[in-house]
Amino acid sequence: MTTALTAIIALITGLIGAVFGHMLAERKSRRDELAKMRLDAYSDFIRATSHLVAARRAGRTKDELEELGGLNDAKARICICSDGHVVDALERFWLQGGTLEKEQEILAFTRLCRAMRASLGNEDLGLGVRLSDLLFKLQPATYSYRGSPSVGELPIEPEARTDR
Repeated sequence: MTTALTAIIALITGLIGAVFGHMLAERKSRRDELAKMRLDAYSDFIRATSHLVAARRAGRTKDELEELGGLNDAKARICICSDGHVVDALERFWLQGGTLEKEQEILAFTRLCRAMRASLGNEDLGLGVRLSDLLFKLQPATYSYRGSPSVGELPIEPEARTDR
């Protein structure tokens, strides 16, 4: 009798362990799928926003239906699958104008990017990282048109310069 009881207890314990393991694996799978959907929505939103902003800066004010459709699709996916603080940041960016032409819009977009990073589990960049400069400066701080060598010309080493 004790052998049968031991076998039944082992069987029940194994079943409980299998069910519990399956539930945890299912939950992790859903969480991973949601994280992928979130990342795809963020990427599509940033891509669509960048295309529209670049077109506006180039002087094209007529929006393509496909570009606006992609932007609205990405916004809807963000609203559905993102954390509340990301949706709040998206709303603030959109209500500011969403064109990245004014400083308030750039700051709102920067806050949105920080919220997206946080929702994906990345560590906070801190205030030392000037994310808006990284996102919106067109040239690095040390870039110089005058300092770049011509085609076929080798750069002059600082100690070899004779014009000092």
